[in-house]
Amino acid sequence: MSDRPTASDRLIGRLRLTVTAALAVFVVAAVATAPPRAQDRAETIGTQIKCPVCSGESIADSPAPLARDMMDRVAELVAAGLTDEQVIDEVLAAYGSDAQRLDPVFKPATLALWLAPAVVLVVGAVVALSRRRSGGLEAGVDTHRKVPS
Repeated sequence: MSDRPTASDRLIGRLRLTVTAALAVFVVAAVATAPPRAQDRAETIGTQIKCPVCSGESIADSPAPLARDMMDRVAELVAAGLTDEQVIDEVLAAYGSDAQRLDPVFKPATLALWLAPAVVLVVGAVVALSRRRSGGLEAGVDTHRKVPS
């Protein structure tokens, strides 16, 4: 008796592999196209709104009673069918201003906020290069010489 697989054994193996791959594709497609649950949407929206009580923490992560109330309001608005932006706008209108977003919206009023890191980096590089070129950081200068008294 030979241990080599027959043509029918190879065919069955390929068929199993094909069916497994097809099922995997089906599961991935089903998960990828499934709409997010309302609770997941509310949690995601809550991570974008800054807690007014806690420093630098979102209302989704904060244990403060006000943050819990805000999360309840977010869940109500999500259940009512509002879009993410509508929910955020509604909550910020009720509890605070646009400054309560953890990630500020890009608009002309916040342009300086978005450009400040780049400006600081460029200014620092220019200052460092100009000091190096002007001789302020020369390698051959002995800065530890004692001055005769």
